[in-house]
Amino acid sequence: MIFRLLAGIPLLLPLLALVHALYFGLGETLEFHRLRLSLAWQVPSHWIRGRPAIVQTLIWGTSLGPGLVTRNPYAGIWLLPFLIVLDRNLPMTLFVGIAVGAVHGGARAVGVLRNRSCISTDADAYLKIMGAQQRWQYLDGLALLLAAGALTAYILFLLSGHLSL
Repeated sequence: MIFRLLAGIPLLLPLLALVHALYFGLGETLEFHRLRLSLAWQVPSHWIRGRPAIVQTLIWGTSLGPGLVTRNPYAGIWLLPFLIVLDRNLPMTLFVGIAVGAVHGGARAVGVLRNRSCISTDADAYLKIMGAQQRWQYLDGLALLLAAGALTAYILFLLSGHLSL
């Protein structure tokens, strides 16, 4: 709702998305300490305790989703609401939003379950997990910087006189 109201100002959302992509992209690639956009809510353990692995994965994937209501160390997913509003093709926007959320949530759930099994068998698993998380944050930062470049091109296109969104 708020994004639809802001969409009435043609350059505001692309500029906000650009600032987000640059700030967090530089932060994740250069490892600046920064504020992470997330909430502290986590999936309650009684939701998954004693359930088969596939059910645990489904619970984790659907409740984690894109990470907008849970702790998510990757800032790239927060660019999705901006990009959804910038697109005017509603069916494609819904499809892409659902697909990105499902893939992101499923990948996070599989990673959490895999990490949980590694911790019980490997004494150095925590260090390996933290190293992997830093590598994924770096790649997320690169993706955000790539998005910042695309958003810059889009803003320049809008400023070049083609302001009819």
